[in-house]
Amino acid sequence: MQKAVASADDVPSDPILRRIRIPLIRKASLTRADGQGEDLFVIDLGMAGVFVERPHALPAGERVRIRFGLPGNEIPIEAACRVAWWHPPGAPLVSKSLPAGVGLEFLELSDHDRERVRAHLLEYLRSHLGPRRFHRQRSGGAEGEEP
Repeated sequence: MQKAVASADDVPSDPILRRIRIPLIRKASLTRADGQGEDLFVIDLGMAGVFVERPHALPAGERVRIRFGLPGNEIPIEAACRVAWWHPPGAPLVSKSLPAGVGLEFLELSDHDRERVRAHLLEYLRSHLGPRRFHRQRSGGAEGEEP
């Protein structure tokens, strides 16, 4: 079976890896600055943060703490985060659909946890995307086709 990331040369650069988001459905605990906590679900994960399902907005810029697990590892990831954005219920997105929730940007993440997140992203890319293929873009396609 071929892998998407077969050698060190195939590993995405850090700037590219920072833009990649992968699905990750995991129970999580969110704690606000006032100590108020709630259980919710992480929906996707990236090097820069997580998106969590939540029916109501949190104020942009609010600092929170998140704690969640990665598949195959009982030690939770713990991070201080900033509420970066809110996705209201039913609002369309260009690239995917998401439930109502908030995007949390990692502000404080230990080096160990950052490396664990990175390793999980790379493993996901290896196992789910198949071999990478590069095709030339055609200049102009048939009507209705993307160039």
